[in-house]
Amino acid sequence: MTPFGLDIGNSSIKLVHLDKKGQDKFALLSAGITQSTVQNVAGALENDLVTLSETIKKLIADTKVASRDVNLSLPESSVFTRLVQLPLLTDEEVASAISWQAEPYIPIPVEQANIDYQIVERREVNGRDLGGVDVLLVAAPKDLVARYLKITKLAGLNVVNIESDLIALSRAIAPQTQTTVLVDVGSSSTNIGVIKSGQLMVSRSIASGGDVLTRAVSTNLSVTPQQAEEYKKTYGLNPQALEGKVKQAIEPAFKLIVEEIKKTIQFYKSDIRKDDQINIVTISGGTAGMAETSTYLATELGLEVIIGDPFQKVEKNASTSGQLQSWAPLYSVAVGLAQNI
Repeated sequence: MTPFGLDIGNSSIKLVHLDKKGQDKFALLSAGITQSTVQNVAGALENDLVTLSETIKKLIADTKVASRDVNLSLPESSVFTRLVQLPLLTDEEVASAISWQAEPYIPIPVEQANIDYQIVERREVNGRDLGGVDVLLVAAPKDLVARYLKITKLAGLNVVNIESDLIALSRAIAPQTQTTVLVDVGSSSTNIGVIKSGQLMVSRSIASGGDVLTRAVSTNLSVTPQQAEEYKKTYGLNPQALEGKVKQAIEPAFKLIVEEIKKTIQFYKSDIRKDDQINIVTISGGTAGMAETSTYLATELGLEVIIGDPFQKVEKNASTSGQLQSWAPLYSVAVGLAQNI
């Protein structure tokens, strides 16, 4: 039985189970979402991890998932991702080089990290170009990985794959034939990645997300956090709604996210692929559905902006499609994890 995707977020837990039907085609077996009981797995107490595992077990039971194999993702803010450019080496030589060259690229001691890599591109010798190998280096703290493994073990699950949020996200919503910027606005952080032909090239995570925007609305309009959340979703960056008061509250914090997107694009075009063209931004996460988000980003960035549909490769009936439509941006990472089969 295929593994299901499990996205353990700070505010919610998302589960998606798929069956492969052919090349890039899947059938939806099950999907579900529930509120998370732990906002930060890395800093959670032992009892909190037990409670979280019970929440996951209930979600599995509610969604009637029979498989006990699972694919997990780690929060981008806790994962260290770097594109490393090596000379033209064989696969065996790349593996050896990564083992002794990883240390300068990660901010923690190598012995404290789980390290993996993907060969992104191999450039053969061409005239004066000596060629080379571009490798995506991914490292995660061993103690964090151990915590996720403990949670899933307590939930009676067998972990098949672990990857970063952005790698899973790129599988679900990134165009496979062009270069795009992925922007995933979560509750407590925003992940930004540049994806070239489905491959993650650059990643960045900032500690600002939907919660910051909600607090700004609550403070500026003197409403409860619950009311502020509704105002944020319904009126968002619409300059006409409520005399533009919600937009005025949100905009300063949202502009910080916009500036980080610009910095990420500039870094990619100056340091990674000078001749590559970025024409599209794909947004995801709960804040992707906030009013006028796409229009605002398109104006600020001068690029086409779309809301990613994680279920674009997934067959589903009309009833299920309708039920998932409003929740789709939240499921993106879980769908990407479930597609890794």
